[in-house]
Amino acid sequence: MPVLKGDLEKGESSSHSTDGHIDNDILQAAIFALTAFFRGGGKVGKRAVEHSYSAVLAALLLQLGSCHGLASSGQQEPLRALLIAFQAFCECVGDLEMGKILARDGEQKENEKWINLIGDLAVCISLKRPKEVPAICLILSKSLNQPQQFQREAAAAAVSEFVRYSDGFDSLLEELVEALCWHVSDDSPTVRRLCLKGLVQIPSIHVHHYTTEVLGVILALLDDSDESVQLTAVSCSLMVLESSPNDAVEPILFNLSVRLRNLQICMNPKIRANAFAAFGALSKYGVGAQHEAFLEQVHATMPRLVLHLHDDDLIVRQACRNTLKSITLTMEVEGMLTLFNAHCFNSDHRSDYEDFVRDLTRQCIQNLAPRIDTYLASIIQAYDAPWPVIQANAIYFSSCMLCLSDDQRISALYYAQLFGTVLAKMSQSPDAIVRATCSSAMCLLLKSTNSLSWRTARLDRLDLIRKGHDSEASK
Repeated sequence: MPVLKGDLEKGESSSHSTDGHIDNDILQAAIFALTAFFRGGGKVGKRAVEHSYSAVLAALLLQLGSCHGLASSGQQEPLRALLIAFQAFCECVGDLEMGKILARDGEQKENEKWINLIGDLAVCISLKRPKEVPAICLILSKSLNQPQQFQREAAAAAVSEFVRYSDGFDSLLEELVEALCWHVSDDSPTVRRLCLKGLVQIPSIHVHHYTTEVLGVILALLDDSDESVQLTAVSCSLMVLESSPNDAVEPILFNLSVRLRNLQICMNPKIRANAFAAFGALSKYGVGAQHEAFLEQVHATMPRLVLHLHDDDLIVRQACRNTLKSITLTMEVEGMLTLFNAHCFNSDHRSDYEDFVRDLTRQCIQNLAPRIDTYLASIIQAYDAPWPVIQANAIYFSSCMLCLSDDQRISALYYAQLFGTVLAKMSQSPDAIVRATCSSAMCLLLKSTNSLSWRTARLDRLDLIRKGHDSEASK
Protein backbone atom coordinates (compact mmCIF):
# COMPACT_ATOMS: atom_id res chain seq x y z
CA MET A 1 0.00 0.00 0.00
CA PRO A 2 1.49 3.41 -0.91
CA VAL A 3 2.66 5.82 1.77
CA LEU A 4 0.29 8.72 2.29
CA LYS A 5 2.32 11.83 1.55
CA GLY A 6 -0.16 14.01 3.32
CA ASP A 7 1.05 12.61 6.65
CA LEU A 8 3.36 14.96 8.57
CA GLU A 9 6.99 13.97 8.69
CA LYS A 10 9.50 14.36 11.51
CA GLY A 11 10.75 17.89 11.84
CA GLU A 12 7.58 19.39 10.40
CA SER A 13 4.93 21.21 12.41
CA SER A 14 3.45 18.94 15.09
CA SER A 15 -0.09 20.19 14.43
CA HIS A 16 -2.36 17.75 12.68
CA SER A 17 -2.96 19.91 9.65
CA THR A 18 -1.64 17.97 6.66
CA ASP A 19 0.47 19.60 3.97
CA GLY A 20 0.96 18.57 0.38
CA HIS A 21 -1.12 16.22 -1.72
CA ILE A 22 -1.34 12.50 -2.32
CA ASP A 23 -2.01 10.70 -5.52
CA ASN A 24 -5.59 9.74 -4.74
CA ASP A 25 -5.91 7.57 -7.81
CA ILE A 26 -2.98 5.34 -6.79
CA LEU A 27 -4.10 5.20 -3.17
CA GLN A 28 -7.71 4.41 -4.02
CA ALA A 29 -6.63 1.77 -6.51
CA ALA A 30 -4.45 0.05 -3.90
CA ILE A 31 -7.25 0.07 -1.31
CA PHE A 32 -9.86 -1.19 -3.80
CA ALA A 33 -7.49 -3.97 -4.90
CA LEU A 34 -7.01 -5.06 -1.29
CA THR A 35 -10.75 -5.01 -0.67
CA ALA A 36 -11.39 -7.12 -3.75
CA PHE A 37 -8.70 -9.60 -2.71
CA PHE A 38 -10.07 -9.95 0.83
CA ARG A 39 -13.59 -10.50 -0.50
CA GLY A 40 -12.95 -12.59 -3.59
CA GLY A 41 -9.77 -14.52 -2.93
CA GLY A 42 -11.58 -17.69 -1.95
CA LYS A 43 -9.95 -20.36 0.16
CA VAL A 44 -6.54 -19.79 -1.39
CA GLY A 45 -6.78 -16.07 -0.76
CA LYS A 46 -7.92 -16.62 2.83
CA ARG A 47 -4.97 -18.96 3.48
CA ALA A 48 -2.62 -16.36 2.04
CA VAL A 49 -4.07 -13.64 4.27
CA GLU A 50 -3.95 -15.90 7.34
CA HIS A 51 -0.33 -16.75 6.55
CA SER A 52 0.57 -13.04 6.42
CA TYR A 53 -1.87 -12.00 9.14
CA SER A 54 0.59 -10.01 11.28
CA ALA A 55 2.07 -8.10 8.32
CA VAL A 56 -1.34 -7.27 6.82
CA LEU A 57 -2.85 -6.25 10.16
CA ALA A 58 0.14 -4.02 11.01
CA ALA A 59 -0.05 -2.34 7.60
CA LEU A 60 -3.78 -1.69 8.00
CA LEU A 61 -3.24 -0.15 11.45
CA LEU A 62 -0.52 2.15 10.16
CA GLN A 63 -2.63 3.23 7.20
CA LEU A 64 -5.55 3.79 9.55
CA GLY A 65 -3.38 6.37 11.27
CA SER A 66 -2.49 8.09 8.01
CA CYS A 67 -6.09 8.13 6.80
CA HIS A 68 -7.29 9.67 10.05
CA GLY A 69 -4.64 12.33 9.59
CA LEU A 70 -6.04 13.08 6.15
CA ALA A 71 -9.61 13.05 7.46
CA SER A 72 -8.68 15.67 10.07
CA SER A 73 -7.74 17.98 7.19
CA GLY A 74 -11.00 17.35 5.33
CA GLN A 75 -9.99 14.45 3.03
CA GLN A 76 -12.58 11.84 4.00
CA GLU A 77 -12.51 9.40 1.08
CA PRO A 78 -9.24 7.59 1.91
CA LEU A 79 -10.54 6.82 5.41
CA ARG A 80 -13.90 5.54 4.15
CA ALA A 81 -12.21 3.33 1.56
CA LEU A 82 -9.71 1.98 4.09
CA LEU A 83 -12.46 1.15 6.60
CA ILE A 84 -14.25 -0.87 3.92
CA ALA A 85 -10.99 -2.72 3.21
CA PHE A 86 -10.37 -3.29 6.91
CA GLN A 87 -13.89 -4.68 7.36
CA ALA A 88 -13.32 -6.99 4.40
CA PHE A 89 -10.10 -8.19 6.06
CA CYS A 90 -12.00 -8.93 9.31
CA GLU A 91 -14.63 -10.92 7.40
CA CYS A 92 -11.95 -12.80 5.45
CA VAL A 93 -10.12 -14.02 8.57
CA GLY A 94 -13.21 -14.30 10.78
CA ASP A 95 -12.31 -11.50 13.23
CA LEU A 96 -15.91 -10.41 13.75
CA GLU A 97 -15.30 -8.67 17.08
CA MET A 98 -12.68 -6.43 15.51
CA GLY A 99 -15.15 -5.65 12.73
CA LYS A 100 -17.69 -4.52 15.31
CA ILE A 101 -15.13 -2.13 16.86
CA LEU A 102 -14.39 -0.66 13.44
CA ALA A 103 -18.08 -0.26 12.64
CA ARG A 104 -18.67 1.50 15.95
CA ASP A 105 -15.70 3.86 16.10
CA GLY A 106 -13.95 3.73 12.74
CA GLU A 107 -14.94 7.19 11.53
CA GLN A 108 -14.18 9.04 14.77
CA LYS A 109 -12.02 11.97 13.70
CA GLU A 110 -10.96 13.52 17.01
CA ASN A 111 -7.36 12.75 17.86
CA GLU A 112 -8.00 10.99 21.16
CA LYS A 113 -10.87 8.91 19.75
CA TRP A 114 -9.00 7.41 16.82
CA ILE A 115 -6.05 6.74 19.12
CA ASN A 116 -8.42 4.89 21.45
CA LEU A 117 -9.84 3.02 18.44
CA ILE A 118 -6.42 1.61 17.60
CA GLY A 119 -5.88 0.74 21.26
CA ASP A 120 -9.19 -1.15 21.30
CA LEU A 121 -8.19 -3.05 18.18
CA ALA A 122 -4.87 -4.00 19.79
CA VAL A 123 -6.67 -5.32 22.88
CA CYS A 124 -9.05 -7.32 20.69
CA ILE A 125 -6.16 -8.87 18.77
CA SER A 126 -4.33 -9.70 22.00
CA LEU A 127 -7.35 -11.57 23.35
CA LYS A 128 -8.43 -13.30 20.14
CA ARG A 129 -5.06 -14.01 18.51
CA PRO A 130 -2.37 -13.92 21.23
CA LYS A 131 0.09 -15.92 19.10
CA GLU A 132 0.14 -13.12 16.50
CA VAL A 133 1.08 -10.44 19.05
CA PRO A 134 4.89 -10.87 18.96
CA ALA A 135 5.12 -10.59 15.16
CA ILE A 136 2.75 -7.60 15.03
CA CYS A 137 4.65 -5.87 17.83
CA LEU A 138 7.99 -6.28 16.13
CA ILE A 139 6.65 -4.67 12.96
CA LEU A 140 4.95 -1.81 14.80
CA SER A 141 7.87 -1.11 17.15
CA LYS A 142 10.08 -0.62 14.09
CA SER A 143 7.38 1.62 12.63
CA LEU A 144 7.98 4.07 15.46
CA ASN A 145 10.92 5.17 13.27
CA GLN A 146 8.61 6.04 10.37
CA PRO A 147 8.99 9.61 9.07
CA GLN A 148 5.19 9.99 8.87
CA GLN A 149 3.76 11.38 12.11
CA PHE A 150 0.32 9.77 12.01
CA GLN A 151 1.81 6.34 11.32
CA ARG A 152 4.13 6.74 14.32
CA GLU A 153 1.12 7.72 16.43
CA ALA A 154 -0.83 4.69 15.21
CA ALA A 155 2.14 2.41 15.99
CA ALA A 156 2.54 3.93 19.47
CA ALA A 157 -1.19 3.57 20.17
CA ALA A 158 -1.08 -0.14 19.34
CA VAL A 159 2.25 -0.97 21.00
CA SER A 160 1.27 0.82 24.23
CA GLU A 161 -1.67 -1.61 24.55
CA PHE A 162 0.17 -4.72 23.35
CA VAL A 163 2.66 -4.24 26.22
CA ARG A 164 -0.06 -5.29 28.67
CA TYR A 165 -0.31 -8.67 26.94
CA SER A 166 3.42 -9.35 26.54
CA ASP A 167 3.58 -11.55 29.64
CA GLY A 168 5.15 -14.82 28.62
CA PHE A 169 7.22 -13.17 25.89
CA ASP A 170 10.24 -11.93 27.89
CA SER A 171 12.43 -11.07 24.92
CA LEU A 172 9.51 -9.28 23.24
CA LEU A 173 8.82 -7.22 26.36
CA GLU A 174 12.45 -6.17 26.54
CA GLU A 175 12.37 -5.01 22.91
CA LEU A 176 9.11 -3.12 23.42
CA VAL A 177 10.39 -1.35 26.54
CA GLU A 178 13.56 -0.36 24.71
CA ALA A 179 11.56 1.00 21.77
CA LEU A 180 9.14 2.92 23.99
CA CYS A 181 11.97 4.46 26.05
CA TRP A 182 13.77 5.46 22.88
CA HIS A 183 10.78 7.25 21.40
CA VAL A 184 9.64 9.27 24.42
CA SER A 185 11.56 12.12 22.79
CA ASP A 186 9.55 11.94 19.55
CA ASP A 187 8.50 15.19 17.84
CA SER A 188 4.85 14.25 18.34
CA PRO A 189 3.38 14.84 21.82
CA THR A 190 0.93 12.01 21.11
CA VAL A 191 3.77 9.55 20.54
CA ARG A 192 5.58 10.74 23.68
CA ARG A 193 2.59 10.26 25.98
CA LEU A 194 1.60 6.94 24.40
CA CYS A 195 5.11 5.60 24.88
CA LEU A 196 4.92 6.50 28.57
CA LYS A 197 1.43 5.00 28.78
CA GLY A 198 2.87 1.76 27.43
CA LEU A 199 5.73 1.77 29.94
CA VAL A 200 3.39 1.97 32.93
CA GLN A 201 1.36 -0.96 31.56
CA ILE A 202 4.22 -3.43 31.83
CA PRO A 203 2.81 -6.66 33.37
CA SER A 204 3.06 -6.53 37.16
CA ILE A 205 5.27 -9.61 37.32
CA HIS A 206 7.97 -7.72 35.37
CA VAL A 207 7.39 -4.12 36.42
CA HIS A 208 10.04 -3.97 39.17
CA HIS A 209 12.72 -4.92 36.66
CA TYR A 210 11.98 -1.74 34.68
CA THR A 211 11.00 0.70 37.45
CA THR A 212 14.21 2.74 37.23
CA GLU A 213 13.80 3.30 33.48
CA VAL A 214 10.12 4.19 33.82
CA LEU A 215 10.78 6.69 36.62
CA GLY A 216 13.53 8.27 34.54
CA VAL A 217 11.11 8.77 31.66
CA ILE A 218 8.48 10.22 33.98
CA LEU A 219 11.00 12.63 35.48
CA ALA A 220 11.93 13.90 32.01
CA LEU A 221 8.35 14.24 30.75
CA LEU A 222 7.16 16.17 33.81
CA ASP A 223 9.02 19.08 32.20
CA ASP A 224 7.55 18.49 28.74
CA SER A 225 6.42 21.53 26.76
CA ASP A 226 3.07 19.92 25.92
CA GLU A 227 0.38 19.91 28.61
CA SER A 228 -1.13 16.58 27.55
CA VAL A 229 2.27 14.93 28.00
CA GLN A 230 2.71 16.58 31.40
CA LEU A 231 -0.71 15.30 32.48
CA THR A 232 0.19 11.78 31.39
CA ALA A 233 3.54 11.97 33.18
CA VAL A 234 2.13 13.25 36.47
CA SER A 235 -0.73 10.71 36.38
CA CYS A 236 1.74 7.90 35.68
CA SER A 237 4.02 9.07 38.50
CA LEU A 238 1.18 8.52 40.94
CA MET A 239 0.62 5.00 39.59
CA VAL A 240 4.29 4.02 39.66
CA LEU A 241 4.99 5.45 43.12
CA GLU A 242 2.34 3.20 44.62
CA SER A 243 4.57 0.17 44.15
CA SER A 244 8.13 1.37 43.47
CA PRO A 245 10.96 0.09 45.69
CA ASN A 246 12.92 2.62 47.76
CA ASP A 247 16.18 2.07 45.89
CA ALA A 248 14.53 3.13 42.60
CA VAL A 249 13.00 6.33 44.01
CA GLU A 250 15.68 7.58 46.40
CA PRO A 251 18.21 8.72 43.73
CA ILE A 252 15.61 10.98 42.09
CA LEU A 253 13.55 11.90 45.15
CA PHE A 254 14.71 15.51 45.28
CA ASN A 255 14.37 16.19 41.53
CA LEU A 256 11.01 14.46 41.40
CA SER A 257 9.64 16.48 44.32
CA VAL A 258 10.85 19.76 42.76
CA ARG A 259 9.18 19.01 39.44
CA LEU A 260 5.94 17.98 41.09
CA ARG A 261 5.96 21.23 43.05
CA ASN A 262 6.35 23.16 39.79
CA LEU A 263 3.21 21.50 38.43
CA GLN A 264 1.15 22.33 41.51
CA ILE A 265 0.52 25.83 40.15
CA CYS A 266 -0.48 24.65 36.66
CA MET A 267 -3.74 26.11 35.34
CA ASN A 268 -4.98 22.62 34.42
CA PRO A 269 -6.82 21.31 37.52
CA LYS A 270 -6.12 17.66 36.65
CA ILE A 271 -2.39 18.34 36.56
CA ARG A 272 -2.59 20.31 39.82
CA ALA A 273 -4.53 17.55 41.57
CA ASN A 274 -2.21 14.78 40.39
CA ALA A 275 0.90 16.82 41.25
CA PHE A 276 -0.33 17.33 44.82
CA ALA A 277 -1.35 13.67 45.12
CA ALA A 278 1.98 12.39 43.74
CA PHE A 279 3.87 14.60 46.19
CA GLY A 280 1.91 12.94 48.98
CA ALA A 281 2.83 9.52 47.59
CA LEU A 282 6.50 10.55 47.72
CA SER A 283 6.33 11.05 51.47
CA LYS A 284 6.82 7.36 52.22
CA TYR A 285 10.21 7.53 50.50
CA GLY A 286 11.43 10.54 52.52
CA VAL A 287 13.17 8.44 55.16
CA GLY A 288 16.72 7.50 56.04
CA ALA A 289 19.43 9.47 54.28
CA GLN A 290 16.83 11.40 52.26
CA HIS A 291 14.80 12.55 55.25
CA GLU A 292 16.28 16.01 55.81
CA ALA A 293 16.36 16.94 52.12
CA PHE A 294 12.79 15.80 51.61
CA LEU A 295 11.65 17.49 54.80
CA GLU A 296 12.76 20.83 53.32
CA GLN A 297 10.63 20.10 50.25
CA VAL A 298 7.70 19.32 52.53
CA HIS A 299 7.99 22.64 54.35
CA ALA A 300 8.31 24.45 51.01
CA THR A 301 5.09 22.81 49.83
CA MET A 302 3.01 23.00 52.99
CA PRO A 303 1.75 26.62 52.60
CA ARG A 304 0.64 25.92 49.04
CA LEU A 305 -1.23 22.81 50.15
CA VAL A 306 -3.13 24.90 52.69
CA LEU A 307 -3.98 27.53 50.08
CA HIS A 308 -5.32 24.93 47.65
CA LEU A 309 -7.39 23.16 50.29
CA HIS A 310 -10.04 25.62 49.15
CA ASP A 311 -9.24 25.49 45.43
CA ASP A 312 -11.98 26.12 42.89
CA ASP A 313 -11.76 22.48 41.79
CA LEU A 314 -12.98 19.69 44.02
CA ILE A 315 -10.38 17.19 42.77
CA VAL A 316 -7.60 19.55 43.83
CA ARG A 317 -9.14 20.05 47.28
CA GLN A 318 -9.34 16.31 47.90
CA ALA A 319 -5.78 15.74 46.70
CA CYS A 320 -4.52 18.45 49.07
CA ARG A 321 -6.40 16.94 52.01
CA ASN A 322 -4.89 13.52 51.41
CA THR A 323 -1.40 14.90 50.88
CA LEU A 324 -1.50 17.07 53.99
CA LYS A 325 -2.30 13.97 56.02
CA SER A 326 0.62 12.11 54.40
CA ILE A 327 3.26 14.79 54.86
CA THR A 328 2.29 15.48 58.46
CA LEU A 329 3.80 12.12 59.39
CA THR A 330 7.06 13.30 57.81
CA MET A 331 6.90 16.62 59.68
CA GLU A 332 6.37 14.80 62.99
CA VAL A 333 4.26 17.60 64.50
CA GLU A 334 2.02 16.55 67.33
CA GLY A 335 -1.50 17.94 67.26
CA MET A 336 -1.85 18.36 63.50
CA LEU A 337 -3.34 14.94 62.90
CA THR A 338 -6.15 15.86 65.27
CA LEU A 339 -6.92 18.88 63.09
CA PHE A 340 -7.29 16.65 60.03
CA ASN A 341 -10.09 14.71 61.69
CA ALA A 342 -12.06 17.88 62.39
CA HIS A 343 -15.19 18.80 60.46
CA CYS A 344 -13.75 22.10 59.25
CA PHE A 345 -10.85 20.31 57.50
CA ASN A 346 -13.13 18.14 55.37
CA SER A 347 -15.77 20.80 54.69
CA ASP A 348 -16.05 22.76 51.45
CA HIS A 349 -17.63 25.80 53.12
CA ARG A 350 -15.60 28.98 53.17
CA SER A 351 -16.23 29.71 56.84
CA ASP A 352 -15.06 26.22 57.82
CA TYR A 353 -11.91 26.66 55.74
CA GLU A 354 -11.11 29.90 57.55
CA ASP A 355 -11.67 28.18 60.91
CA PHE A 356 -9.24 25.46 59.89
CA VAL A 357 -6.63 28.00 58.76
CA ARG A 358 -6.77 29.75 62.15
CA ASP A 359 -6.42 26.44 64.02
CA LEU A 360 -3.56 25.30 61.78
CA THR A 361 -1.78 28.64 62.18
CA ARG A 362 -1.82 28.21 65.97
CA GLN A 363 -0.27 24.76 65.57
CA CYS A 364 2.40 26.13 63.24
CA ILE A 365 3.30 28.95 65.62
CA GLN A 366 3.42 26.56 68.55
CA ASN A 367 5.42 23.77 66.88
CA LEU A 368 7.10 25.29 63.82
CA ALA A 369 8.00 28.82 64.93
CA PRO A 370 11.38 28.89 63.08
CA ARG A 371 9.51 28.15 59.82
CA ILE A 372 7.00 31.01 60.05
CA ASP A 373 9.27 33.44 58.22
CA THR A 374 9.67 31.18 55.17
CA TYR A 375 6.00 30.19 55.28
CA LEU A 376 4.98 33.84 55.09
CA ALA A 377 7.38 34.55 52.25
CA SER A 378 5.85 31.63 50.32
CA ILE A 379 2.26 32.68 51.05
CA ILE A 380 2.89 36.28 49.97
CA GLN A 381 3.98 35.04 46.53
CA ALA A 382 0.41 33.78 46.05
CA TYR A 383 -1.06 37.30 46.40
CA ASP A 384 -0.84 37.52 42.60
CA ALA A 385 -1.97 33.96 41.85
CA PRO A 386 -4.11 33.56 38.70
CA TRP A 387 -7.04 32.30 40.80
CA PRO A 388 -8.96 34.87 42.88
CA VAL A 389 -9.83 32.26 45.52
CA ILE A 390 -6.13 31.46 46.04
CA GLN A 391 -5.36 35.17 46.35
CA ALA A 392 -8.05 35.38 49.03
CA ASN A 393 -6.72 32.29 50.79
CA ALA A 394 -3.20 33.72 50.81
CA ILE A 395 -4.38 37.01 52.28
CA TYR A 396 -6.33 35.29 55.03
CA PHE A 397 -3.60 32.74 55.88
CA SER A 398 -0.85 35.37 56.07
CA SER A 399 -3.05 37.68 58.14
CA CYS A 400 -3.72 34.89 60.64
CA MET A 401 -0.06 34.02 60.80
CA LEU A 402 0.99 37.62 61.39
CA CYS A 403 -1.73 38.34 63.94
CA LEU A 404 -1.24 35.17 65.99
CA SER A 405 2.54 35.29 66.05
CA ASP A 406 4.27 37.12 68.91
CA ASP A 407 7.55 37.38 67.00
CA GLN A 408 8.24 41.12 66.66
CA ARG A 409 10.84 40.49 63.97
CA ILE A 410 8.19 38.85 61.77
CA SER A 411 5.87 41.77 62.41
CA ALA A 412 8.53 44.29 61.47
CA LEU A 413 9.30 42.41 58.25
CA TYR A 414 5.80 41.79 56.95
CA TYR A 415 3.16 43.91 58.68
CA ALA A 416 3.51 47.00 56.47
CA GLN A 417 3.61 44.94 53.27
CA LEU A 418 0.56 42.90 54.21
CA PHE A 419 -1.39 45.92 55.45
CA GLY A 420 -0.70 47.80 52.20
CA THR A 421 -1.66 44.83 50.03
CA VAL A 422 -4.90 44.23 51.91
CA LEU A 423 -5.82 47.91 51.69
CA ALA A 424 -5.11 48.06 47.94
CA LYS A 425 -6.91 44.84 47.03
CA MET A 426 -9.91 45.70 49.19
CA SER A 427 -10.58 48.75 47.03
CA GLN A 428 -9.19 47.66 43.68
CA SER A 429 -9.75 43.92 43.20
CA PRO A 430 -12.51 43.06 40.69
CA ASP A 431 -13.25 39.80 42.56
CA ALA A 432 -15.82 39.77 45.36
CA ILE A 433 -14.11 36.94 47.25
CA VAL A 434 -10.84 38.89 47.38
CA ARG A 435 -12.53 42.08 48.56
CA ALA A 436 -14.56 40.25 51.23
CA THR A 437 -11.49 38.39 52.50
CA CYS A 438 -9.49 41.62 52.59
CA SER A 439 -12.19 43.14 54.78
CA SER A 440 -11.94 40.21 57.22
CA ALA A 441 -8.15 40.35 57.13
CA MET A 442 -8.16 44.08 57.83
CA CYS A 443 -10.24 43.50 60.96
CA LEU A 444 -7.75 40.86 62.14
CA LEU A 445 -4.80 43.14 61.50
CA LEU A 446 -6.29 46.15 63.26
CA LYS A 447 -7.36 44.13 66.29
CA SER A 448 -4.07 42.30 66.70
CA THR A 449 -1.48 43.24 69.34
CA ASN A 450 1.03 43.36 66.50
CA SER A 451 -0.83 46.34 65.10
CA LEU A 452 0.02 48.39 68.20
CA SER A 453 3.59 47.10 68.25
CA TRP A 454 4.05 47.93 64.57
CA ARG A 455 2.64 51.43 64.98
CA THR A 456 4.80 52.02 68.07
CA ALA A 457 7.87 50.84 66.19
CA ARG A 458 7.03 53.14 63.28
CA LEU A 459 6.60 56.12 65.65
CA ASP A 460 9.90 55.32 67.37
CA ARG A 461 11.71 55.26 64.03
CA LEU A 462 10.08 58.54 62.99
CA ASP A 463 11.07 60.08 66.31
CA LEU A 464 14.66 58.99 65.83
CA ILE A 465 14.70 60.42 62.31
CA ARG A 466 13.24 63.73 63.56
CA LYS A 467 15.83 63.97 66.37
CA GLY A 468 18.56 63.29 63.87
CA HIS A 469 17.36 66.12 61.65
CA ASP A 470 17.13 68.47 64.66
CA SER A 471 20.67 67.54 65.70
CA GLU A 472 22.01 68.26 62.23
CA ALA A 473 20.20 71.62 62.09
CA SER A 474 21.67 72.78 65.43
CA LYS A 475 25.29 72.27 64.27
